[in-house]
Amino acid sequence: MTQQGTVIITGFVGSEPSSFGREGGAMACSFRLGCTGRFFDARQGEWKDRPTVWVTVKAFRGLAANILMSVHKGDPVMVVGSLGMEEWTKDGAKRNSLVVQATDVGHDLTRGTSVFTKTPTGSPADDPRVQDGGDRHARGGEPDPVDAGIDDGYSVGGM
Repeated sequence: MTQQGTVIITGFVGSEPSSFGREGGAMACSFRLGCTGRFFDARQGEWKDRPTVWVTVKAFRGLAANILMSVHKGDPVMVVGSLGMEEWTKDGAKRNSLVVQATDVGHDLTRGTSVFTKTPTGSPADDPRVQDGGDRHARGGEPDPVDAGIDDGYSVGGM
């Protein structure tokens, strides 16, 4: 049985997500995530920050494409994935970095609101905004679901 460190981590996106190539033809992206724990110092009667832990988040295929179109520097997010370590040598010194290979990424709704747009039937990697480096902040001409009067069969606060 393989042992895998699955983690759920929350924090703020510290770098604009960027495409770093295609692994086996699949879309791939990465971004840095800063996680700062807090604790209450009873002696001083105030909340204090712990040191920030930085991890690199990597994602592939459709998740990578959706991240590139949805997640931005400064956003509060939740990431689920496998925890690992990357090692390399720079200037003769061994270096390492914590890396989470994400299986799920979403905005942390305890810190704000978000608007969700379903991915079209085709692969998100087929979206020209992702392939051509177009405006990934744009909704792609899709109407806002509220403005369009789309009824998805669910209601909030009554019938």
